[in-house]
This record gives sequence, structure tokens and C-alpha cells, in this order.
Amino acid sequence: MSKPVGARVPTAASRRLVVLLADGLRADTARDYMGYLQALNEAGRAQWRSLRSELPSLSRPLYATVINGETPLTHGILGNGQAGQRLARHLFHSLDAHEVPAAVAAYHWFYELLAGEVFDPLRHRDAVPAGCGIAAARWYWEDDYPDSHLLADAEALRRAHLPPEGPSLLFIHPMGPDLAGHLHGGESTQYSMSARKLDMLLAQLLPRWHAAGFDLLLTSDHGMHADRMHGGPLPVEREVPLVWAPHDGAADLPLPERQTEVAGWILERLGLGGRDGRAHREDPAA
Repeated sequence: MSKPVGARVPTAASRRLVVLLADGLRADTARDYMGYLQALNEAGRAQWRSLRSELPSLSRPLYATVINGETPLTHGILGNGQAGQRLARHLFHSLDAHEVPAAVAAYHWFYELLAGEVFDPLRHRDAVPAGCGIAAARWYWEDDYPDSHLLADAEALRRAHLPPEGPSLLFIHPMGPDLAGHLHGGESTQYSMSARKLDMLLAQLLPRWHAAGFDLLLTSDHGMHADRMHGGPLPVEREVPLVWAPHDGAADLPLPERQTEVAGWILERLGLGGRDGRAHREDPAA
């Protein structure tokens, strides 16, 4: 099969990435309770920063921003109730155009943003949206689906479907912090424990990913207020972690300054061009 016009040319900058979007994880909670990632930071093997989410600081709009590179006011996903609405362009379009494979383990709202249809768990559990460069996927639809199970799903997808060489993307979206925050609040013991548990899971998985040549970028969509909600402009609702932990220890790397730069940064690390997260071909079906 011939490559499309503008197909990827391998470069030294190309990386194999795990992008972990920990839903509802505040920057201060991650800093205070994720000891394994902080150990990497103290050893100079990770870089730790924070980002301010776009507004409204709600999940579905910010899922779209992270993979699209535009603010909610621009891409038009403005609330959590816009079920089945497709994003016109996103970073997975670029992966498809350049034949860079991805595997995705994420909440079903991501499926809806990519596929443009309402998720049906009896039909779409492992469905792969067309034209997205996704080799395999696993979608969950219950908010209490354990992070431990989701990360195991993601690792199984990586091992079975991503090639041993060349750039590829493993995209993971666990829900644990968000669920704990909505049930108990952003200042609760349960909320901080969700961050601790995620950190312990990463202590098991990240050495495996590093051994396979994968780097980790961890961030979140939004934070969490003590009142068990988010959506507004307060720092506890907007400040999220940004952690870069590369397999080769080369942690001194410019990171995104804004949430709208994350998509373009991912593409740049995969060797697919500049850091403009909006520079993806438009989906003709949107």
C-alpha cells in the first residue's frame, strides 16, 4: 500500500508515547500524594509542571481540547451532555494520515468524539472508529470501572497491537480521581487515596513501558472542588499536573504551556510536525 502524501519520515525526534489523562486530578493532589512520580522527579528522571485547564472546566469539552488543540468555544463541545457529537479534527486524524498506530483505553465519551455516534456498550466495547489511526481500543462506560483494570486493558492492547519499533501512541484515560472527587470532594481522604492508588499502579507499569522504549506524559482534564464538582475558574478546578517521564532520562524538554498545546506537542514528539495542536486534517464525515 502506498503512503499518503506527506507521509511520516522517521526522525531522531520520533518517540513512542504513553499519554495518561487522569480524569479530575488536581495539580496539588498529584504533587502531594504521587510519591513514585515524585521520586523520578527528584532523581532528575522526570519533569513536573502544571497546566491551567480551559473553560468550562468540564470533562467532555476538555477531552476534546486535549486531543484537538482548540478551546471549547472554538471546537464547540461546551458541555457533558453533547453525546455522540464528533470532533471535526483531532490528533488521531494525523496519526491515520501518517500511518502511526495508536491503542486507546478510555471512557466512552472519547469514542463518541471520534466516531460521532452515541456509544452502545453491547456493540462498541472494542470498536475502532474509522480514519483515526487506532489499531485497537477498549472503551468503558461505568464511572467506577477500576483504574487497575483499565491500565491492565491498556497494557494488553500495547503488547498485542503496537509494533516493537517506530513511533506509536498508547492513550489511557482512567476515571478514579474524578469519581472519588464527585462522591467525596476534592479535599477528601478518598480523593487523595485515588491519586495514591494511581501512583502505585504506575510504579508497576512505567518500568515496563520504559523498558519497551515508551515515554510517559501524564496530565488531566480538570481539577476538583471540595464541593464535589468542577466547571468554573477557581484554581482547584483548573490547575492540573503535567508530568514528563521519558524512558531515556532526557527529562529536560520544553513542555506545553497551555492545554491547547498538548495535542500538537504529542504530534511533535511522534515526529509528525509542529506544535500547533489544531494542524490536523478535517474529518470529511464531520
